[in-house]
Parts: sequence; structure tokens; C-alpha cells
Amino acid sequence: MWTYYALLLASWVLGRLPCRVIYGIARLAADTGYLLRADIRRNVQANMRQVLGDEASERQVRAAAREVLRNAARYYADLIRMPHLDLPRFCERYLTLEGLSYLQEAVAEGRGAVLASAHFGNPEISLQTLALGIQVLALTEPLNPPQLMRLTHRLRAAHGHIFLPVSLNSAKEAVRRLKSGGIVAILIDRDIQGHGLPVPLCGRPVPIPAGAAELAIRTGADLIPCFVHRERGFRYHAYIGPPVPLVRSADTRDDLRVNCANLMARFEEHLRADPGQWVVLESMWPEDQAAVEPSSEAG
Repeated sequence: MWTYYALLLASWVLGRLPCRVIYGIARLAADTGYLLRADIRRNVQANMRQVLGDEASERQVRAAAREVLRNAARYYADLIRMPHLDLPRFCERYLTLEGLSYLQEAVAEGRGAVLASAHFGNPEISLQTLALGIQVLALTEPLNPPQLMRLTHRLRAAHGHIFLPVSLNSAKEAVRRLKSGGIVAILIDRDIQGHGLPVPLCGRPVPIPAGAAELAIRTGADLIPCFVHRERGFRYHAYIGPPVPLVRSADTRDDLRVNCANLMARFEEHLRADPGQWVVLESMWPEDQAAVEPSSEAG
């Protein structure tokens, strides 16, 4: 419950502050959390070791892990700023949208699109600023307590899009929207329900949810990846598409696995380019839970 009150207070007190100020506070909070939360530090370092590879030094691993927490804090800073964001000005000065035509074509031709992203940079920035003239439905991770979920959805929905927690009813609404040519946004890199398919990521299998590929196969919608990089000067660069060609055969489960693997291969290109932007605080490879943390945290 404390998370709800902390986020609510931050949205009231900090939401209107300049970006530079909020990000400065976020960095201080992240660096403090990195030092105090050994469990999170251990998880993130294990993830970064896998992404960076065997050639990476412990210093490089620690630096990337610190940046993960800083970017996670920046994400929450963006969230509390969302209701106060001047979208036209933001798009003109701070955002580059590359590949928007892939979405426009899917909508114009009535196929609809599953916009698949990851906890990388800030995926919601591109969603908030899509100049398509239509409402996007985003499926999100259920949060507890319910007040926290309602608060995050209210902040996220400040500019007109719809956010629903993953559930059977939400899936039905997603299918309806896609069949009518709409857009459904979903994240692909965390298996929150525990039913993920193991696919390769950075050299080892990791369980990921099949929802994005399943929705696209079921409805005939385009499966379009979108990954958003943070850049210097509080800028963002959203890379949209091209669509992932869908494999369809008599073996539905194998089709899902192949399509998910192809989608994650697209994500891996972005992840390898800037590992510190992957704001996942859990250990993604289960056997890494027992990883031993180095005794020195200098650097």
C-alpha cells in the first residue's frame, strides 16, 4: 500500500516540476535503492551479465545494472509527468517516431495491429503520441493493491488511450478491437502469469508470454514491434516495425513458439545496443536466482 501513497504523493508534488529536476530526484532515488536493495541489485546484475556476455567485466556489469535502476526511476518520473505533458510540443522537440507508416497502413487497410513492446526505455511514450486519430487499447500487468492499478491507469490514460489489466475479459476486448481494425499494445518480455514459452534471448532460453503473437494469429492483425530508446537531452527515439511475418501451420503451439522467438530476436537487437535501458528488476533467467553477488560495489 505504501507504493500507492508514494506514487500518489509524487504525482501531486512533483508532476509539474521541470523534467531535469524530476530526473535528478529519480536518479538519486535509484542510486540509493541500488545500494540498499541487495535482492534487486543481484537480479539486475545477473540479467546484465547474460546480456553483456562473458567478455564483459564486473565493472561493466555493475555500471549497466546501475543504469537499469536509473531508467526504471525515470520511467516513474515520466509517469507522474504524463497528465501535464504538452503532447504537440513534446512530439516536435523531443520525440522521433520511425516507422509510423507500418501502423498507419495496418489501420487504413482494416487489418489492425498488435503493437508489441518491452520494458525498455519508455514504451508508453510512443503510445501516448501516436498521431493516428484512434484510441489504443493497452494491456498491462495487474497490480496490487487495486488502488495502485487504478492510479497508474489514470496517469497513463491522461491523453485518451485505454489501459486494462491482463484478464480474460480484457483479451476479449482486445480481439474485438483488432477485428475492427484497431490497435492493441502489449509488452512481451515478462512472463507475469507463469505460462510463458521458452525462447532464446541473449544466448539462453527465457520464458516469455505468447499473448502478442496469439492475438495476431487469431485476428489476422499485423504483429508490429516497437522499441523506444531514451537519448541525451531528454529525447526519445521510437523504432516501429516492420511487421514480424507470422508462421501459421497445423501445429499451433509450435507456431506460437516460432513467432515469439522471431519477435524476441527483434527485441534482442535493441537490448544488445543499450542493455541499461531494460528496466526489468527480476531475474529473467531462473537459474540466476542463486547467483553470487560480488563483494565490491565500487564503480
